Amino acid sequence: MNRPELDYYAVLDQPRGTTKEQLTLAYRRLAIRLCPYRDKKDEQDFVPLAQEGRLTHLSPMGEPRQWAYINMAFDVLGNDLYRAIYDRYGEAGLFEGVMLPNGYFPPYQYDGDHMRVYQQVFGSYSPYANVIDAIANPPCLYATKQHGIGVRSKDSSTERIIELSLEEVRTGCIKLMNVWRQEIVDAKESRMEKRKHTLKLNIAPGTTAGTRFCFKEEGDRYPATIPGDIIFIAADKPHPDFERRNQHDLVYRHAIDLSQAFTGFTFFIGTLDRRQLKVVITDVVQPGYTRVIPLEGLPKCRNLDAVTAIKEANKKIEQFGDLIIEFNYIFPKYLTPRMKQMTREFFREFRKLEIELEEEEERNMAQ
Repeated sequence: MNRPELDYYAVLDQPRGTTKEQLTLAYRRLAIRLCPYRDKKDEQDFVPLAQEGRLTHLSPMGEPRQWAYINMAFDVLGNDLYRAIYDRYGEAGLFEGVMLPNGYFPPYQYDGDHMRVYQQVFGSYSPYANVIDAIANPPCLYATKQHGIGVRSKDSSTERIIELSLEEVRTGCIKLMNVWRQEIVDAKESRMEKRKHTLKLNIAPGTTAGTRFCFKEEGDRYPATIPGDIIFIAADKPHPDFERRNQHDLVYRHAIDLSQAFTGFTFFIGTLDRRQLKVVITDVVQPGYTRVIPLEGLPKCRNLDAVTAIKEANKKIEQFGDLIIEFNYIFPKYLTPRMKQMTREFFREFRKLEIELEEEEERNMAQ
């Protein structure tokens, strides 16, 4: 059975599309009036009299319930990621979880700690917060028979190189990485063994070499330390036809003979997305000559944060690098005397025609 969804903007008495600063200010006004730990005799010093008689759709409820609702509403709308999901998918998507462009967003669940939300907005819940926190939330400790008692420190990170083919970079992909790590296998924390753990890498189109994918605290799980991070570093796998240049451009090298260099030619290139690209060369291919085909390179990776990625999930990638075609000359390995004589005669006649063409151009310019 579908239940009615709660309008978090209405709870804070703010319209949709309002800024985060306005939401925070609205929460502060309501929290000062509804916080159960406020001294009522000092309430007038913080809440303007004009706000006291203002009615909202929450007014018929008791103050404890209003207090719970405003904290839950601001816990969602005060977080950019939660707010983006709520605005697009509603409360159902927030509570049930949604698939985002950069991975699965698990269902949201409010923990019911109203003072946590209050403290995030006001900076503290008590003038003695620093002293109380040191007692109420001591540093992470361990206690084992073997190591005694001490403060847990974090293990160093583990880095691994992951090679990506240019086809994977062109379209983007998801890679499942299997890692082996030490895990505690009994309740007494006395026995450990290596177990396989699978991590999911979301490779965005256009991912550049050197991009780091960090999985926090996914390393070995020893009882006396905090697990270290596992970091995958992207690298380009060598390709038989293409080479990456300037992050988003592709370089293709085509071999030609002298006849093609002088007279022109046509050839086809099989692209990374399995198209056949026709290239027609009519120029004289001189040393250092290149042909640039715009927007046929790799997509430009935008590295969006999670909030922007949700908003632009259905947008088609329109920014690409260029395809740069370079040419290698194939020279004959050996010439017979007859072949050398023919080559001399050819270039002798060729030079005469060049001179005649230059003289004709000069006459035309003089007229």
